[in-house]
Amino acid sequence: MKPSKKILAIILAAGQSKRFKGNKLFFEIDGKPVLQRTIENINGVDEIMSILIVGNKQNKSDIKSLLDQIKSKKQVYSITGGNSRADSLVCAINFINENKLKFDFLVIHDGARPFAKKEIFNEGLRYINDYDSVIFGLTPTDTIKKITDDNFVEKTLIRDKLINVQTPQFFKDKVLIESIKFNQDLNLVTDDSSFLDDTKYKVKVLPGDINNIKITTQNDVMNSTFYGIGYDLHKLIPFEKLRLGGIDIDFPFKLEGHSDGDVLIHSIIDSLLGACNLGDIGKFYPSTKKELKNIDSTQMLAEISDFVYKKGFELIYLDVTVIAQKPRISNYTEKMKISLSNILNISVNDINIKSTTTDNMGIIGSEKAIASQTIATIKKNYK
Repeated sequence: MKPSKKILAIILAAGQSKRFKGNKLFFEIDGKPVLQRTIENINGVDEIMSILIVGNKQNKSDIKSLLDQIKSKKQVYSITGGNSRADSLVCAINFINENKLKFDFLVIHDGARPFAKKEIFNEGLRYINDYDSVIFGLTPTDTIKKITDDNFVEKTLIRDKLINVQTPQFFKDKVLIESIKFNQDLNLVTDDSSFLDDTKYKVKVLPGDINNIKITTQNDVMNSTFYGIGYDLHKLIPFEKLRLGGIDIDFPFKLEGHSDGDVLIHSIIDSLLGACNLGDIGKFYPSTKKELKNIDSTQMLAEISDFVYKKGFELIYLDVTVIAQKPRISNYTEKMKISLSNILNISVNDINIKSTTTDNMGIIGSEKAIASQTIATIKKNYK
């Protein structure tokens, strides 16, 4: 792509998200709204100089707030679209014409398609020099049949001649503008390149990416899982019992700390907060607060678990590793799992606790400290 070419990316974000049953553009995936991910993907394409976001009246202020947060280095415009995808694209073209904006190529992308890779954009921009339009698509995996109005099979279509179309889609500026100008029936247009159907222009099809999905229903993100890692280490000091995993162990030492020093629970808390992108244990229980002195870690875990749940996350699985030379942790893991299960409201089968030593090396190996590491698996609660 020559540097002199002027390229505008149009992000269509005016849909009502009726099938999603919520605002899918501002649904967070790994701590970021879907629309933010889409915008950032385009920000990463150097050749694109400007972005035009077509929203609706309901999300206008949310889009403005998001753009203020992102602070794109590109020129970004934001307008209100129409009642359909085709109407919104026409609004975008009208905005370009009314403001006398000049571009060589237009890239049209779904606001709810946040997984488009930079390579897709780069490939489309390479090919658009030689074609009127470039789109990406995947051959359907299911057999497709054409049916009659009264729901009888008319014929089976040949899959090799069919594609499921994706965005981004690429157009020479004048080609798209001219095609829209002469296409009066917007109700039949559900895909941007459809404006070029039955015209003199040709649309080049390139292989799409199976991961470049458009988020339409909650099922499209139901399989998204998030992982968090927590780690903690505390020194051992003389005492009559050890508090670990929410239970008391007969042992002549305890873990030193501002709280009760339960490193196992602390590592769980950090793993939960990390998976949900909500900070760390020190943010909620700073050691500078005197009123938290000797606080029971099970209380902390219960509060964080409730906090995470109210944020819309659900704990699926915990994998804990305790690193200690002594005592022998395996003697207590089942009791720990029961305690944690009651606090977290998950099955004991969804908690794994294992232990290891450092073979007498370091502060843990010299029996002066105990550490714990936890990996939490989280999913979003889509109620």
